[in-house]
Amino acid sequence: MNKKQLAIRYSIEFVVIVLGVLISFNIQRNADLKREKKEINDSIVTLTEEIQTNINYCEEHLNQLHNMKTVNDSILKNYYSFSKKDLIEWHNASPFGHSYLQNGELRYWTKNSDYKNIYLWMITWWNTFAQNEIYFNSLVASGLLLNIEESHIREDIESVFSTMKKRVQVNESLLKQNSDKIFIWAENKRDNSTKSISREFIFKNLKDLKLKNLLEDRSFRIELRIMSLKNYLNSLKSLKIKLNEEYNK
Repeated sequence: MNKKQLAIRYSIEFVVIVLGVLISFNIQRNADLKREKKEINDSIVTLTEEIQTNINYCEEHLNQLHNMKTVNDSILKNYYSFSKKDLIEWHNASPFGHSYLQNGELRYWTKNSDYKNIYLWMITWWNTFAQNEIYFNSLVASGLLLNIEESHIREDIESVFSTMKKRVQVNESLLKQNSDKIFIWAENKRDNSTKSISREFIFKNLKDLKLKNLLEDRSFRIELRIMSLKNYLNSLKSLKIKLNEEYNK
């Protein structure tokens, strides 16, 4: 075999090797892209499930805030005459005080035993907002959120779980500050008394303009919480629809 034939042979072998490498690379690249796409789609499915869980939670939480507002407005309307019996009746009709059982089930405080310390929580509770964000946080930590090619979807997810949620948290903190002031008002009454007195005695006999102003502020803060939570709830529902439309084609 002469030099020319060898050159042609080696050139062909080189081209075959290069083509083989390129084909192998493309096959691997396509496999990686399919795997990444499946991983993202699976992540979106799980995130959508978490969003639905949060929608359910927000709807329940919104109902609690509406009930809290109803009870607080009843207190203001009957400010100088309401009794413990009134508080119990109002809360039984519009409950917001609650706890979670071991199985995660929600139980509203409507039993007689729940009302032993009614003045401690009925007028000072703000109901903490604590939705589930485990999977969203894992998406951020793993970097999968950045792998979503559709920028508008990625931005919507970040906006809902960051910007929109922040407004809910801000109004929650403002209501908590108001609740703390009411609690301090009651404790100051106890501490400044020359004899031992109960919170029930304070709220029945020592109500003043300062407390009334605080309760009026409380109603306003609850309204802000309701407004921001409604907006957040709508954004969750809208995001879920967009994800279903984009990834269930």
